[in-house]
Amino acid sequence: MAADPAPFGQEELVIIKVEEDEDIPWDPEPFSKPQPHTPLPALSWDPRLCFRSFRYEEAAGPREALAQLRELCRLWLRPEVHSKEQMLELLVLEQFLGILPPDTRVWVESQCPESGEEAVALVEDLAQIVSSFLWREWRKPS
Repeated sequence: MAADPAPFGQEELVIIKVEEDEDIPWDPEPFSKPQPHTPLPALSWDPRLCFRSFRYEEAAGPREALAQLRELCRLWLRPEVHSKEQMLELLVLEQFLGILPPDTRVWVESQCPESGEEAVALVEDLAQIVSSFLWREWRKPS
């Protein structure tokens, strides 16, 4: 049985900076000979963040910008793996999280809800915790 994929939309972004050391001459020789195949570690990045932060200036023109947005959206929503309902749920969940008060949003996002219903339950739980705390503080003897 195949392992379950990462939770929908929960991939991480990894940025790698490569610097060239000027003191060490570059030797193209190792690249001219066939090398045994060694799998590279999977780089983890968040297509949702790339989609949401994509800027027009990053593309060579309007057609390339649209094509890149389509590809990033496809990588984020993964229509080959997820149903239409799952993709809609992801979009609605993101929008719901975006309209929450900032402090609430930060806490709910830290709990990594996978659905809108789970996010609502977290907001309700947080409201109950805050309400209970405020009630206890108000009732404390002075």
